[in-house]
Amino acid sequence: MPSIYLSTALWQFKFRKLAYLFAGLIAYIQLCTWVIFQRLFQPSRPVLGILLAQHLGDIVASEPIIPALHVKYPKAKLVWIIQGHFRPLLEHHPRIFRLVTEKNMLFSYFLTKWNPFQHFFNLHLNELRKDPYFHIPLENEKAKELNINIHNYYAQHNLLENFSQLAGLGLITGQPTLYLPNKKFPLPFEGNYWLIHRISNDPCREWTDENWVKLIQAAIQEWDVNIVEIGTSQGLTFQHPKFLSLVGKTSVEDSLFLIKSASFFIGIDSGPTHCANAFQIPALVMLGEFADFKKYMSYSGAYQLSQIASLVYHENGPAKDLSFDEVWNKLQNALEVNPILHEIPNHK
Repeated sequence: MPSIYLSTALWQFKFRKLAYLFAGLIAYIQLCTWVIFQRLFQPSRPVLGILLAQHLGDIVASEPIIPALHVKYPKAKLVWIIQGHFRPLLEHHPRIFRLVTEKNMLFSYFLTKWNPFQHFFNLHLNELRKDPYFHIPLENEKAKELNINIHNYYAQHNLLENFSQLAGLGLITGQPTLYLPNKKFPLPFEGNYWLIHRISNDPCREWTDENWVKLIQAAIQEWDVNIVEIGTSQGLTFQHPKFLSLVGKTSVEDSLFLIKSASFFIGIDSGPTHCANAFQIPALVMLGEFADFKKYMSYSGAYQLSQIASLVYHENGPAKDLSFDEVWNKLQNALEVNPILHEIPNHK
């Protein structure tokens, strides 16, 4: 019987693990070198580092800390570490000096142990990320100090308020803002459409496909609207001349253009819903119990403070248990009200 030490698969794994280690280490050294040079040649401008590499909704919700940090550190060069997939969310932000792609989680782990920035803010909570090869958790001492964890972060605050505390800003309010490149984007239905998003990274936030089909059919019949679905996977099995599924067919940037141009948005608590909030699109959002939280608010700005969004809460269970009638009645009421954007507090 051949020894396990002669196994091709084992040596391939060891090689991948070593390559992974060196990739993270090289990226870390390169960033440290760049930051040190920035500090040497422009000592009057502090270099600030923000580590929030994922997820889509978290990154969008945290955006108001960028102008708030510039108020606190007026001459700062702000560097944001982000996963490559999410770069379009911040790539065109006028107040970010440099966007750094997270090479791998080991790269971020090195930064939490020693970083070259004058001020460094890790916005990840504990118990959420672990390195796939070395099984090292990404830890946040500031979160421990503030007693913000995955079991209580929604108990009293929304996402922005949690992130702003981790960034040393206290509790701030603000309207998230997304910036897109100045280019033409081909819109479906000549730009006259509603947008839906129905899949979350946590299934307990989702609504049933049966109810989604029923809702789409009723909306088309009632208001003669065109409806577009976006997402990365599990598109809805439904066909109609006024329904277009773009699930799995768009990049993050494409999805942002589609959300920004929609006349109405219907969704669950997910990343695209945070994007719709950032673009201040009138919306209907389905919510219910999630993890340790019976009722919670994840949004700041438009969806928290104005009439532009109708939030449908299931009081005694997850969003999937919302009845069709509850959602349909809320949608009808939402479209009868002329959405008015109240003044939303923000950092200039």
